[in-house]
Amino acid sequence: MEAAARTTFEVQNDVVALDAETRRIYEFDADAYQRLLREAPWRADPHFFRRVRISVVALMKMVLHARLGGANEVMGLMKGTVCAETHTFYILDAFALPVHGTETRVNAQNEAYEYMIQYLEQDHAVHRPQQAVGWYHSHPGYRCWLSGIDVETQQTNQQQDPFVAVVVLDIGAFRTFPADYRAEGRASQHAALPTHKAEDYGAHADRYYELDVELFTTSAERPLFALLWNEYWAHTLCSSPSLLQRMLSIQHTNELVTQLSQARARIANAGMIPGGASYTQAGRSSASAHTTEPAEQLAAALERRAAEQPLAKLSIEADHQAAHVRLELLRETLKTSVFGPVEEE
Repeated sequence: MEAAARTTFEVQNDVVALDAETRRIYEFDADAYQRLLREAPWRADPHFFRRVRISVVALMKMVLHARLGGANEVMGLMKGTVCAETHTFYILDAFALPVHGTETRVNAQNEAYEYMIQYLEQDHAVHRPQQAVGWYHSHPGYRCWLSGIDVETQQTNQQQDPFVAVVVLDIGAFRTFPADYRAEGRASQHAALPTHKAEDYGAHADRYYELDVELFTTSAERPLFALLWNEYWAHTLCSSPSLLQRMLSIQHTNELVTQLSQARARIANAGMIPGGASYTQAGRSSASAHTTEPAEQLAAALERRAAEQPLAKLSIEADHQAAHVRLELLRETLKTSVFGPVEEE
């Protein structure tokens, strides 16, 4: 059962094998790295980094740390390397910092900085020269966004570029823009934020962008991944959702219902499509822009517009919430089949 679950995890998350690239990823060239820092191509392009590849071993360490944190945010550092040619971060390892926080901020005290320095020095002493290339923290009960405090932390870290921010348990990777840069439009992933969090998260949506995330493994690290997976699997089976997590889940569902009701009220106006524009307006726009095949062009324009509307985003968020509930039900079913039903006192 445990092995099947691990295989399912790898398939569902499209974990790729990078055995052919193992030597290039893990061999650290200090001179080349210093040359890259001097050239700093990311200074000329705010979107220079586009992808983050995370080792499954590093991921398991981060997820287990976040699970142990419970309702508190946790924080840690990630070690690895970067590839300027492919605009990619490679996260090879991660370690926890003695830090905890609230839903929207993590405060790293002096003790945490001292711990971090000692850890990195000891790593170098045992010939593990990879640099710290990012930090991670958890958002218990929330999706992957950066709050105002997170943005400030990441901007400070990017002064020592290259550096990336990762949010777990749902995995997201982010980079902030320079202080004098303003992105066009606003990030769209905040559509289903709880109302009382919209100001904190949504107000900073144009100050950062999201990178693609890809999980990878190599033959050398698969035994360690198996050991970490065993711990993760046992923890998953034996743990129960806390009352706070259940409260957050209920609150999130209520927020979705509220926002769906608001969207329904807007759509109820005669001839309105989800974005608030009428079918007639959309048809005229499409017809004026295209002289051939207006019906097909209109259909394509409406499909593109619908995919960008709040209702479509709410639908995606509802699917995420439903998947989370199904996962909890499956976990309880597995626990019952393994350990037997819980007898109520």
